[in-house]
Amino acid sequence: MFKTLVRSSKELNKNRTRFLHNRTFRKPPTWTFNTKSLRPLVFASKFSDFKRVDENEKTTKEDLGELEPGVKIGKKKGKKDLISEDIQSDPELIKLQEKMSSELPKDESIEQMMNELREEQSKTEAKSTEEEEKEKDILIPETELIKGEATTQSFQAETSKILDIVARSLYSEREIFIRELISNASDALEKLRQKMQLGEDIEDEHQPLEVNIAVDEKNNTFTIQDSGIGMTKQELMDNLGKIGHSGTEQFLKLMESKDRSSTNLIGQFGVGFYSSFMVGEEVRVYSKSAKVGSRGYAWRSDGSGVYSIAEADGVSRGTKIVIKLRDNSVEFAKKQTVDNAIKKYSNFVGFTINLNGHPVNTIRALWLEKKDNITEDQHKEFYQFISHAFDSPTYILHYSADGPISIRSLLYFPETHMEKYGMGRIDPGVSLFSRKVLIQSKCKGLIPDWLRFIKGVVDSEDVSLNLSREFLQDSALVKRLSSVLTRRVLKFLKDEAKSDPDKYNKWFKEFGSFLKEGICTDYKWKEDIAALLRLESSKTPAGELTSLDDYISRMKETQKEIYFLVIASREFAETSPYFEAFKAKDIEVLFLYATVDDFVMSNLGEYQSKKLSTIESASAAESIEATQEPTPPSDVENAEMSEQEFQDFANWMKETLSERVTTITKTSRLSTSPAIVIDHESASFRRMMKFVDPSRAPKLPKQQIQVNPKHPIILLLNKSRKENPDLAKDVAEQVVDNALIQAGLLDDSRSMIPRLNKLLEKALGS
Repeated sequence: MFKTLVRSSKELNKNRTRFLHNRTFRKPPTWTFNTKSLRPLVFASKFSDFKRVDENEKTTKEDLGELEPGVKIGKKKGKKDLISEDIQSDPELIKLQEKMSSELPKDESIEQMMNELREEQSKTEAKSTEEEEKEKDILIPETELIKGEATTQSFQAETSKILDIVARSLYSEREIFIRELISNASDALEKLRQKMQLGEDIEDEHQPLEVNIAVDEKNNTFTIQDSGIGMTKQELMDNLGKIGHSGTEQFLKLMESKDRSSTNLIGQFGVGFYSSFMVGEEVRVYSKSAKVGSRGYAWRSDGSGVYSIAEADGVSRGTKIVIKLRDNSVEFAKKQTVDNAIKKYSNFVGFTINLNGHPVNTIRALWLEKKDNITEDQHKEFYQFISHAFDSPTYILHYSADGPISIRSLLYFPETHMEKYGMGRIDPGVSLFSRKVLIQSKCKGLIPDWLRFIKGVVDSEDVSLNLSREFLQDSALVKRLSSVLTRRVLKFLKDEAKSDPDKYNKWFKEFGSFLKEGICTDYKWKEDIAALLRLESSKTPAGELTSLDDYISRMKETQKEIYFLVIASREFAETSPYFEAFKAKDIEVLFLYATVDDFVMSNLGEYQSKKLSTIESASAAESIEATQEPTPPSDVENAEMSEQEFQDFANWMKETLSERVTTITKTSRLSTSPAIVIDHESASFRRMMKFVDPSRAPKLPKQQIQVNPKHPIILLLNKSRKENPDLAKDVAEQVVDNALIQAGLLDDSRSMIPRLNKLLEKALGS
């Protein structure tokens, strides 16, 4: 019954406080009310126990505190009294109380309600306490005790200067020490796991294989502990007392002698441990070998060139490293800093990593798993983790190869990108790993820059690294790796385009600019990329795309070239004077609408041994047989000019427009247009130059003009040049401007407005 009145004590308290703060009055289940004749009331412990609140007093949540059942509202020390007068002293309130008493449940029911409230509140508090306990950080206590005297020794075969170089100059980023220590811990666990597989006896064999890290801001320490193979006293001296000695390298040689090998071991150089001195003023190591009956030992050094070692009690199997952080490295005692570094560099190591008692590396290394075992949701989670994106991948390429180079890769093709919004050039999206440990994030050179939109992971054991494992050593090997990946990506996209053209066309509209960039910048792959281009054509409906291969399959036997037109829109393309002759001959033309398309076609040059030609060139028109439809009837007396008449007309026009044209020739490719500009510079290039620096935009050079000697405007212009030279000059200027507009070369059309007004005036006045 009580649950129909209130949901929980916490909600009740919240509503009471809100009532007093906002001066609002609510009905049950909040147990507040209002009448027109009464001042505000608030329920306290029982229905008969009301206190009146002064309306003129501004009450805050701090004034009231948390109201618990059974607690009356009273005044807070240092505040004005919130209680005015007791209910018994107000006759109106007494009447209201009597009225409510007859309507409310009996005392037994009220008591039952209050018990239910207390029980529900206890459950809520218990649940809250349980959740807080779960979120509580768990530190790693340093309980080991030194047993006996410690012996002090110098680092063998090295000087303190070398140690200083390794610890403070080898790595580019200080956070790398976290990656190095986790890699060492992972190797220790992997070594133990292999010994267990061989059936060897292990100390504390039921202890879980995991890496535990704890940061303590109060004591300014960073602690990492593994339950791996551990070290004996001699191994401590060899592995930590000799800079450059790799215990992992020694272990691999031992396993190879037993005809066993492991690709999960990370260590190579034996210097990773010393990265801890980049951030630590003192490093303490506690280790106990996994061999049954082994003793524990404590190792300590401040990086000055000497270390101490002693037997210790309370040491668990494996290795614990406690770093007392320097004053300039206190950020590594912060949980968030370390969490970010783990996820950046070591998220995919093969063992659980706990930070202050909570698992961090919850995302699996999917690129090492079988593709058929990975769900779509797992791919989406992994993609969003590595790319920091919120969309879902359109395509997924899961590729592995063992020869000639070992490659394990997982590449994602996003749904969208930010470059199209002018947000700047996006960084490369593929990171390089070696044995599940990050080597380079956003690795340049791993794939071509024009594929930078791809997100993913490439893991290779064959990649040669420098001593710090941050930079690639063998550039030739990286180029081979890039070549293998690029070829595989292009083949993958080609296969996807064939299997689902609609899906690919949609993806191309979003990412086609990157492929076009590849044609312009990457000579090696330009023809392979060209096979992935999708363009509109005069033979396809508006909005529908076709490929160059499909275009070639539709070419006529006598056609030797692939024709295209770069123009602003399909509407302009279909009405372009350059398209007239091709339309009449039913020859397909590709329509390209992007500014960059001019550069793409120019750089591509040819495809499948077919030359790419713009229909704006004279050679394109000459390569087809220029047959025209009969000239439509005209009111002009002479439907065409003789050869001599045209020569005289051409000379006059060239002389009249000597500052703008170089040649005037006739053409039969036009039917509805009087003239065109041929073999002109790229209109896209002019626009780009003007956009980059308007003050340095090149001046429009003199143009080559082709005229249609049968067009009515040309015939009338030839007649007018003798009868009205001034009018003829204005018309000739306008004919050239119109041709420049059709070619996209007129920089500012406002320049011809005065002339147009003059021509309109003459036309209307005639």
